[in-house]
Amino acid sequence: MESVREVVEDYLELDVGGVERELDIPLPRVPRAVAITGPRRAGKSFYMLQRFKDLLGKVPALYLPLDDDRIYPPTLKTLNEFLEVFHEIYSEKKGILFLDEIQEVENWELFVKRAVSLGHTVFVSGSSSKLLSREIATQLRGRGISFELYPFSFREFLRAKSFTPGESLPKKARIKALLEEYFLWGGFPEVVLEDSELLKRRTLEGYVDLILYRDVVERFGVKNPRALRLLLKLIGSSFGREFSVSKTVRYMKGMGVETNRNTLSAYLEHLEDAYLVLRVRRLAPPRESEKAPPKVYLVDSGLARVFKDKIEFGRLMESAVLVELFRQGIRPYYLKTHKFEVDFVIREGDYYRLIQVTRSTEGTLEREIKALEEASKVLPVYEKVLITWDEEGKIKDVELIPLWRWLLGVKR
Repeated sequence: MESVREVVEDYLELDVGGVERELDIPLPRVPRAVAITGPRRAGKSFYMLQRFKDLLGKVPALYLPLDDDRIYPPTLKTLNEFLEVFHEIYSEKKGILFLDEIQEVENWELFVKRAVSLGHTVFVSGSSSKLLSREIATQLRGRGISFELYPFSFREFLRAKSFTPGESLPKKARIKALLEEYFLWGGFPEVVLEDSELLKRRTLEGYVDLILYRDVVERFGVKNPRALRLLLKLIGSSFGREFSVSKTVRYMKGMGVETNRNTLSAYLEHLEDAYLVLRVRRLAPPRESEKAPPKVYLVDSGLARVFKDKIEFGRLMESAVLVELFRQGIRPYYLKTHKFEVDFVIREGDYYRLIQVTRSTEGTLEREIKALEEASKVLPVYEKVLITWDEEGKIKDVELIPLWRWLLGVKR
């Protein structure tokens, strides 16, 4: 009890600085469990601490990191003592509880459900190896909601670099230079704040190994780690393209790595569960969509440096757009026929928004515009956007937007 009280009091007094994250989770009016999930090292613990500090003084709130050595290993008894400390500090019977690294407590969901039934809202976060969104829904039986936190957005990246965007030529030149850095090294907070390229690379390599072995191999009992590693390497080297499981199986067998379609499909799903990769399905009737090869991307472009030094610039642009859409809670499709292909198709009610991404419009503008026009003939479309590196303006009903403007949400 004294150890729990000591940890709680330390965090009550702790000053928290750093980059303010954009994930905005409204406080539920009805007591709920709120889970923060997402890739390892994306800043979930820091976000929880920031949110706790923002609420402190406005509502009764306490924070407890369950991996603190003073209370390790934590148990359900530890959580009950935390609740007692809450009642000691606050006369109110209800408040906001923040429990970080919740997976350290066996049967943690029993406490959370009881705390919610007593009128508390409980924020939880933890390792994705033991805290998947779909499992939270099952464990909390309708009392929990989950939100995903990804690595820094480009807006957060600029704040970390202490740079304020502007419309002057020097400012625009600097934005583009920083956007290239964002492409090359990604948005994981520790990587963004590190100056040494060697340490950036080593950090990213460590992330891949940690996630691959802790969140995939150990968690799912992977019996062929060699095939898993090769699968991730293939995705990391050529993300943003259609991924055929059958072709990959044949390629691996040619490399002397025995596997099959079912195993590889399961591994791909595990990588997605661990937030290493993102899948984009083809827009088609449900059965066709399931059978069509998805496009597969990395959750952060910096991870590509672990597998390949030089990545096609256009695919890095496309990846940045996709991750920003995921960050906004949007799950796009891609559209492909024998005549044309559209990078991202977003359904909004009965209508669709089309997004095409290209590095340069020189020599390709007509083709990109035509793809959007052809898609408009088969879908009820209300907006067509062509995201470029530099060009902006309007051609017919297609809006051309430089990537930096689109990522920052800045309109001319």
